[in-house]
Amino acid sequence: MAKKAILLLLTVMAVSGVSPTVYTVGDVGGWSSLCVVNYTEWAAAIEFQVGDILYFEYDPGFHNVVQVRREDYHACNAKNPIATYSSGKDYIKIKSPGHYFYICGFVDHCKLTDQKVDIRVPKHH
Repeated sequence: MAKKAILLLLTVMAVSGVSPTVYTVGDVGGWSSLCVVNYTEWAAAIEFQVGDILYFEYDPGFHNVVQVRREDYHACNAKNPIATYSSGKDYIKIKSPGHYFYICGFVDHCKLTDQKVDIRVPKHH
């Protein structure tokens, strides 16, 4: 009986497309101020869903990832973070619909090189 229930659950998940996708932020360019990655265009080309995972890969000696509120995103202000990540290999799961704003908190990376990304997750897919 347990095997049938598990098989049914896996079938429903496969048919409904429930499995999450892992997105490397910036693709091959990763999370960096040195390469030419337009993070706005990168994020706009993806239809993110609840459950998806953002993977930020970067050199932790030169970058970090700071989740901020909308106004801090536009101002490139990392002084009031929602969360800060600094491992160089950060996986962040999207838990609900909405906007998620991330910037690099290193001095001037956000302002001078646009190292910031706005992740939009629709309410209904």
